Amino acid sequence: MNNITISLIPATGMIIVAAAAVFYWRRLTMLQFKWFWAGAGLWIVAVILKLICALLANEAVMGFLKERLSYWAFVSAGGLFIGIQSSIFEIGLTLLAVLIWLQFGQDARRAIGIGIGAGAFEAIILGIASLTSIILFLAGVQGTEKIGESIDTIAATTPVFWLIAPVERIIAIGCHTSSRALILLGVTQKKPAMVFLGFLIFTLLDSVAGAAHVAGKIGQISMWWIELALLPFFLISIPIIRWCYIRWNEPVKETV
Repeated sequence: MNNITISLIPATGMIIVAAAAVFYWRRLTMLQFKWFWAGAGLWIVAVILKLICALLANEAVMGFLKERLSYWAFVSAGGLFIGIQSSIFEIGLTLLAVLIWLQFGQDARRAIGIGIGAGAFEAIILGIASLTSIILFLAGVQGTEKIGESIDTIAATTPVFWLIAPVERIIAIGCHTSSRALILLGVTQKKPAMVFLGFLIFTLLDSVAGAAHVAGKIGQISMWWIELALLPFFLISIPIIRWCYIRWNEPVKETV
């Protein structure tokens, strides 16, 4: 089995991870599916706005930083810029939503469910996009040659590369959930420190990921090093989610 065919496993794995997260929280709390969809909807709007901003500003900002900073300063500043930009749109929109509709942060079940919905929907979209691109490549569609080259490059530098995508999505969903839960509950419970921490976690997470892209290390080093750099944010997120659930859990069950 070649690298391209094996890549169907991580593409499918991303979708499975997303479905498992939603299924687990739904089974545990009986939260209505509309709250998962609320998280997905917020993610869609935020990503569209973020992409528009990136298309308009990123090339100019990165060029400005590259001309004036040393290499490592440029990587750090560029990564931080990407992290702040991502947090402004994704977490900022969550903050705006709960300021308008306080029911988004009514209790921990709902706040966590919205965070899971955002992270899971992102994982599903990435999984479907990956599956589609691989299938098109396997079908010999013209213009997909770079897909195979990219997969082979990553496989050459990353042991058990097929596990990277599912692991990355587990980390991402955990961080999506903790940061959004902190924002939503921080507003409704009038705890500004929680709101700040929600922004901080997401900003630093995407800053690390952004720095890896700015440095051009994708395909040059093992992707496990990048996941290792992201792991602390996941390890912080799990106790945060648990704390939020224990502290502001509402045991009333909802029906579909």
